[in-house]
Amino acid sequence: MKSLGGNGFQKLLVGKLAGAVVLGVACWLCAEEPAIPVVPKTPEQLQALEAQVKQIVAKALPAVVGIRVGAEQGSGVIVSEDGLVMTAGHVCGRANQDAEVLLYDGKALKAKTLGVFRTGDAGLVKISEPGKWPFLERGRSADLKPGDWCVALGHPLGYMKERPPVVRAGRIVQVGEILLQTDCALVAGDSGGPLLNLQGKIIGIHSRIGEHMNMNFHVPVDVFTAHWDRLLRAEEWEVVFPSRDAPEVRSAFRPVVAEVARCVVRIRCDGKEAALGTIIGPDGWIVTKASELRGKITCLLQDGRELEAQKVGLSEAFDLALLKIPAEGLPKIPWSNRADPAVGQWVAAVGPQEEPLAIGVISVPRRPVPPPRGMLGVILEDGPQGPVIREVIPNSPAAQAGLRVKDVITQLNDQPVKNRNQFVELTKQFRPGQRVKLLVLRDGQKLEISVPLAVVEIPGQEKQRRQNRSGTGVSNRRDDFPIVLQHDTALRPVDCGGPLVDLSGRAIGINIARAGRTETYSAPVDALMPVLYEMLAGRLPAPEWAVYRKAEAEFAAREAAARQAAEKALQAKLQQLSQEKAALQEQKSLLEKQKTDLEQQKNILENQKKDLEKQRSELQAQLTQTQSAIHQAETEKQKLQTQLAQQTQKTTELLQKVAELQQRLADREKQLADCRQQLANKDAKLAELEKRLSALEATAAKPPSEKPVEKPAPSASEQPAERGTEQPAEPSPPPTPPSSPPSEKGQQPPPSEKAMPAPAEKAADGAPSQTG
Repeated sequence: MKSLGGNGFQKLLVGKLAGAVVLGVACWLCAEEPAIPVVPKTPEQLQALEAQVKQIVAKALPAVVGIRVGAEQGSGVIVSEDGLVMTAGHVCGRANQDAEVLLYDGKALKAKTLGVFRTGDAGLVKISEPGKWPFLERGRSADLKPGDWCVALGHPLGYMKERPPVVRAGRIVQVGEILLQTDCALVAGDSGGPLLNLQGKIIGIHSRIGEHMNMNFHVPVDVFTAHWDRLLRAEEWEVVFPSRDAPEVRSAFRPVVAEVARCVVRIRCDGKEAALGTIIGPDGWIVTKASELRGKITCLLQDGRELEAQKVGLSEAFDLALLKIPAEGLPKIPWSNRADPAVGQWVAAVGPQEEPLAIGVISVPRRPVPPPRGMLGVILEDGPQGPVIREVIPNSPAAQAGLRVKDVITQLNDQPVKNRNQFVELTKQFRPGQRVKLLVLRDGQKLEISVPLAVVEIPGQEKQRRQNRSGTGVSNRRDDFPIVLQHDTALRPVDCGGPLVDLSGRAIGINIARAGRTETYSAPVDALMPVLYEMLAGRLPAPEWAVYRKAEAEFAAREAAARQAAEKALQAKLQQLSQEKAALQEQKSLLEKQKTDLEQQKNILENQKKDLEKQRSELQAQLTQTQSAIHQAETEKQKLQTQLAQQTQKTTELLQKVAELQQRLADREKQLADCRQQLANKDAKLAELEKRLSALEATAAKPPSEKPVEKPAPSASEQPAERGTEQPAEPSPPPTPPSSPPSEKGQQPPPSEKAMPAPAEKAADGAPSQTG
């Protein structure tokens, strides 16, 4: 592993400081705008959310407007300085219409509708008058998540001059590509208003509402962005999503319905669509749904003629009427002569168009549809003496007849009643309007009460009834039919009366009722033909009971045949089961033997289980010890972490001291370099002085006979330090040898070498000695 030198420590320290600075800046930037949590948990977080909403509202209010297009009115939001206004498509209605935009201050401006995307409910309006208008920016809806906070503005229940746009806050419930759901409460008049995020940008436009308070739907702003150019060009369009009834699917049925469609007419009553009619005779005989006929009846033919029709026949059983129009040479409908269609078989409801009105499949085998049963209007519970009335439904036959809570019903039409289920089964045979006689126990007394039964709306069924009517709606008469074919085509009630065809292109029945969201009824051809012949023969009204009994007999015959087939299948099944029983007996013996073996294995396993339990106890003890050791290790770990933090702090302080010492060392090294330079200069001067000293010593060593060498004049640097000191002109004579006696008595001997000045003293004439 590589160690870090002095520079390495410095780089590490600088890197740590830089990271800390970046982290500090990031934290400071985050602190600039506190994040709003998905679920505020403290008053401070609620206050932050409140402040954000207030800021958004202050900026957004001037850009929220009211919109009027003819009789329609809604809300909108300005999205550009030159006056482009986003709103809901159904508020615009159509492109290039005159509109009116109502500003925040009550000023009304002329405007024009631009593009309308009907599928996405997106529309655009342009203010016609010049000016610079306050506007909001568009955001992105693709980034939204359930739980995000949002703000809704608009003009609920319509624009009111004395009231500014109304603010609501909430959260995103669901996010889709073409729809957003929030719990920001909306109502009529809000359509077209903006939905904003917490940055004050548009993320949606109010579109519609549902049944509950959190079912508020908005057009995502990305829908506008994706189609912005088309909206600006004032285009109108819609997108047909893939479905069973899509044009590309229905177009495959064109050859199937082509011949039968020529035999379909539109029935109008007092100028309004009432039903379809099926031509059953070339000289003007038409059959249609009877219960929808009222007022003046006309038939619109495919050639454009609209002829008045007369009702000449009626079939209550199938709710059909026979009409006669003054026309001849009409096409003849091809009837099917095949047996009952199978469940899952494709069928098409035919209208006067080239394509079918709706397509679907046979849903269940043919069956009768019973009439609505008569009801008392009570809720029962079982008691020791019979069914007890727990609740009487207001305005029901029971309430009008005086039945009370806690009454005990003991008889129905002199037949004893033991429990609630028996009473319900007995009342199913009665129709609305029929009377029943009840024997009731009330406070120990017997009362006889006659009650006329009726159709009663049971509490809790209202939601089911609304759901069953949703979509296309239902026919007024949709029950009490002797026999029907049930299919799942989504047929409108006003399109009943037309033919139903199979893939062979032949009519297998006449559609007689839209019964609910999942079912449409058709009268099958084999049951319909006797009725049509009776009506055409003029023997009307037809004997409905005979038709009903015939249908019942046919139904009973089919059930008997099915029963016989079932019995044969049951006999074959019993024989097969007998064979399987013998085989099972053999298997039983084998299993008994296996059982004995398994018992032995069980005993072995029991012993093994005991051993395992013992091992488990030991392992549990070891586990306890291990957990204790882990706990102790965790404690030691925490201590070590604390020590590590302290050591880290000490290391940081040491690094700071190292940096200071390195700085001081650098200063010392600089001083040492200066001293070395000075020493070098002094060494140079010392060498020069030594050279001169050598020259002086050489001069002093010469004999006295020689002519004295004239000493050169000292340089400026060699001038004596003191001006009062004089230098001798000549050097002293050389010393005589010690053997020579003095020539004269009293003559002083020459000075010895010791008396001569040392070279260093000679150098005292101006040049200082170098001592290092």
